[in-house]
Amino acid sequence: MLTKEDIILLFLNDPQEVSSAIWDGNISKSDEIRTLICDLGDPRCAWFYSYWVDKSPRNDTRSICCKDPDWAHNYARYIDKSPRSDTRSVACKNPHWKREYEKWENSIKKT
Repeated sequence: MLTKEDIILLFLNDPQEVSSAIWDGNISKSDEIRTLICDLGDPRCAWFYSYWVDKSPRNDTRSICCKDPDWAHNYARYIDKSPRSDTRSVACKNPHWKREYEKWENSIKKT
């Protein structure tokens, strides 16, 4: 049986694979695992956990993703599925992600 530490190490190595294992029931989904993932402070890991395991937005994973313009943009686009002031302000710290965020935001306003 995998320990929490083993899961975290695996998650750092391949977050998509571990997230799939959690979703498939091979590893237990728990608030404790999410907290450990968030405690890592790694936006990539928080995004993958939120996308593949929670499959819905949460303040804890969003706040970790909002440490990086790229992951803030991706969180808004693929998890929140709508613009938010917190993700927008972080994405706009980087010219590339500001442009991408605005382009995406404009495209959803047209639909």
